[in-house]
Amino acid sequence: MNLSKLELKRILLITTCWTVLNFIANTIGLWIPKIFIKSAYVPLQSLFVEFIQPVFVQSIFFGVCFAIGRIYLKNKNLSKYIFAAFQFVVFHVIFLLNLKFQDGIHFSTTFKSFGLRYLSYFGQYLIDILYVRFPIDGYYLNGAFAPSNLGAFYIHWIFMNILYYLAISWLAVFLTTKFILKESNLSQS
Repeated sequence: MNLSKLELKRILLITTCWTVLNFIANTIGLWIPKIFIKSAYVPLQSLFVEFIQPVFVQSIFFGVCFAIGRIYLKNKNLSKYIFAAFQFVVFHVIFLLNLKFQDGIHFSTTFKSFGLRYLSYFGQYLIDILYVRFPIDGYYLNGAFAPSNLGAFYIHWIFMNILYYLAISWLAVFLTTKFILKESNLSQS
């Protein structure tokens, strides 16, 4: 489990690039509704709590998952996908644990549940642009969260976020390796 200084530098550079890309994508997702569809824009109650803190926590999780992949995987190239794989497992566990089978299959929980807070914390404003065109109706009164369309909920909250994490992870490694580490021996593997 030795981690050389060069490998640590590579992990930190890629995590920093991932953080910047994630911040930019979320900023774009936050402001597109404000610019183009003013009626759909909902201002943040707290910029720190609803934007900066989640991006920071996502970056820490990515960095830890990426570092674990770089340390323990024989195929170092797969390490960029460890965070997305981790989120795939966690998102699906939350999804499956909150499925209810009474009166048909549906997702039902409360706004205070750990699972919904986790999904919300690791959601992306860029993905939220979909709500402008494809809103998810459901029962959201008295702290209950029960979207009426299970498929649309799955696509918005689970599938698209996992695709987002796969894409941004690949892009962060590609850009860092191609442009930042190009001249150094860190670009190997």
